[in-house]
Amino acid sequence: MQKNIRDIISRDIVDHPFTDYWDIFILKHQHPINILFHILGILIFYTSILSTFWFQNLWFLCALPLTQLVGLVGHLLFEHNHINIQDAIFSWRASRCLARMLWRLFIGKYQQDIQQRRNILYNYRNLL
Repeated sequence: MQKNIRDIISRDIVDHPFTDYWDIFILKHQHPINILFHILGILIFYTSILSTFWFQNLWFLCALPLTQLVGLVGHLLFEHNHINIQDAIFSWRASRCLARMLWRLFIGKYQQDIQQRRNILYNYRNLL
């Protein structure tokens, strides 16, 4: 049984072999529409930051909470798994994983990452 509640993948997958949060993150972000919602949230984030500097107007920063809500909607509607409040509001580990996910999607390797983690989890659960 996992000791850290922040690392639970879903209510069905509590015990798993992963210690790196990237692996857990991948298993929490498999549904294509949920991934799309997260990409939309990332785009809103960077657009609001860049707009703040471009237009020299701090009101664009009011859109930042929307970035988190877009990701949560993706989880609530399409990928029902454990959402950690700290990661949903803000955490460096989630931010790093979102950036890594965006990069892996850009280079076409994210689906391969999902399949690798699924295989590891499948083999682990069959060993139990």
